[in-house]
Amino acid sequence: MPLRFVVDTGATDLVLRQSDAVRAGLSPDQLAYTAQANTANGVVSLAPVRLDTVALGPHRDENVRAVVNQAPMQMSLLGMGYLQRWGSITIANNTLTLTR
Repeated sequence: MPLRFVVDTGATDLVLRQSDAVRAGLSPDQLAYTAQANTANGVVSLAPVRLDTVALGPHRDENVRAVVNQAPMQMSLLGMGYLQRWGSITIANNTLTLTR
């Protein structure tokens, strides 16, 4: 099922909010929140996970590293941990282009 993300080049990881983690088939209440991150809103607890598949347009990636944020979030983040899988990232004329 499709999820919406904010592309965040300042985020280290692909970060799922709790509701998106559930939609992706994870059980946030049963995850181990063993990592922490410093954010603009302070320190948050994160649960490292692996996503079987992430598809963006016609491109599919398997076994994608991500984290689930224990704190509330407005949107999940597509951070550099996932974006580095792309050959280039270009921003021009208000358009972000990912190329493989």
